[in-house]
Amino acid sequence: MNLFQLEYFIVLAETLSYTKASQQLHITQPTLSKLIINLEHSIGSQLFMRNKRDVKLTPTGKVFYDEIKKTLHSYDSAVKKVKDLENGTTGVISIGLLGTALVHHFPKLIKRFHELYPTIKVNPMDYTYDHIMETLASGQIDVAILPDIEIDCPPYILKKTVFTDQMCVVMPQNHKFSELKSVSLTMIKDEPFIHMDSKFSRIDHNLIDNIYSSEGFSPNTVYEANSLLNMMLMVDCQIGLTLLASHMKQFANDTVRFVPLAGFEDYFKVTCLYNRESNDCIEKLLEVADEYSKSCIV
Repeated sequence: MNLFQLEYFIVLAETLSYTKASQQLHITQPTLSKLIINLEHSIGSQLFMRNKRDVKLTPTGKVFYDEIKKTLHSYDSAVKKVKDLENGTTGVISIGLLGTALVHHFPKLIKRFHELYPTIKVNPMDYTYDHIMETLASGQIDVAILPDIEIDCPPYILKKTVFTDQMCVVMPQNHKFSELKSVSLTMIKDEPFIHMDSKFSRIDHNLIDNIYSSEGFSPNTVYEANSLLNMMLMVDCQIGLTLLASHMKQFANDTVRFVPLAGFEDYFKVTCLYNRESNDCIEKLLEVADEYSKSCIV
């Protein structure tokens, strides 16, 4: 008994015609008849009742058909899964996430990924910065997606920019600059400024400091916030201005304005860190990230 005999049996059982079955299988009727007889001898039971007019399944043949149909389906499914694994199109990717930017972008990115690769499961997990780097280095996660900062990575960890964003000056809607198309840092250097407290987010604190230092001065800090949302709240309370990436508009009230900061159009970056050798599915995720990045309009 072999796989071809079983497939030929299925075709004959479904057509109940040696003429139609042999045509469908592209073999001669005598060859098909011989294969079926050999199959019956192998299992020790008659599968078909034959006469000059028609072909019918015996009760044993009906049971055999039902079981073999399920077996062949399992076989085809197993072959497909093996091929998918070889092609890197099935499996699981564990992704560590850090940053409010991902609230906006990550669901869209993963929606597109699932459309293209429905057999690859994605496990997203939210982390702090220290924990995300530890789990990536230890192999507990396959990919880390986080704001681009100076990261001390092992040599086997690769880095790729997923998308970029415009930095903006966030101000009350009644501010004198609120209707401008863009604002330079020089224009706001003496304005009261809402900074991020470095004790709560060194990354966001340094991001702002680096912007100011690149222009040769420091912000006129009047308040240090403990979160990005708190920074926007203080702007809404008219305590001062702040700097945030454009994607943060999704969390803002209508009473504040995001005005582009001239010269910092692609300053904010979100990066994907990964070990290419750890998971064959990562390459597929990177391809979708490339596609998303090119089509992304913030």
